[in-house]
Amino acid sequence: MVHYEYGFNKKSQFNEKQLAKAQQYNIDASYKDLAAVCDNIRGLNADEGVKYLQAVLSGFPVEYRKWNKKLGHRRELGGKKGRYPIKAAGIVLSVLNNAIANATSKGLDNLVIVHAAANKQAIYPRLQSKGRQMRANYETARVEVILAGKENEALLAQQKKKIEERAKMKAEAKVKEQEIAKAASEQGNEMQKNIEKVVEKKTEEVVKEVKEEKEKKQEKQKPAKKETEKQSQEKNVGREMQKQEKKEKENKNSKK
Repeated sequence: MVHYEYGFNKKSQFNEKQLAKAQQYNIDASYKDLAAVCDNIRGLNADEGVKYLQAVLSGFPVEYRKWNKKLGHRRELGGKKGRYPIKAAGIVLSVLNNAIANATSKGLDNLVIVHAAANKQAIYPRLQSKGRQMRANYETARVEVILAGKENEALLAQQKKKIEERAKMKAEAKVKEQEIAKAASEQGNEMQKNIEKVVEKKTEEVVKEVKEEKEKKQEKQKPAKKETEKQSQEKNVGREMQKQEKKEKENKNSKK
């Protein structure tokens, strides 16, 4: 990801701890309108800058100090040239609010807009339209705002308290998550044990049922075996009787 440095030339006049920065890039807006809005808020207090941008959003014109050829004069500006860049004002307001939030996190007070600028970022060529002479490219812009203030001990203490409270909340949340995970794991182990016990009982019951069925089948097959033995004995006796009868017949025939 590309990192854009701030074009602030008065760093030697301020301590880095006293500055709060914010920027936005890859903006789909006119860099000229953004620059005009930044020119009008540079040097104001942060609260005054917010009020001015809100007024622009509600319909107050913005003075154009350059890029104002053939531009209309505005009565609200005392006859100076101006326009109504509502889109650009909304973008600059969002960046200014981010810078104010960064300043409050640092514990700065009495904020002044020391630097506010907008520049062209990139040009992406587009296909030339067939009905026009020149091609319209797609341009992006970037905005940067820097606030300077004084360290307020009360704000610093509040920010430290907030940071400590957040850290405590995170630690408590982690402890709760760990406790919940332990309880869930214990419950899961108990459930697994109960399931294993139930499965063992069911397997034992199934084994018993299978054994009982086998025994019943064996008992049913035993009398059939006994019957087959009796039948075989009877068959053997009949065969012996037939043999004896044949022998007697043969003896009688031999005597004759």
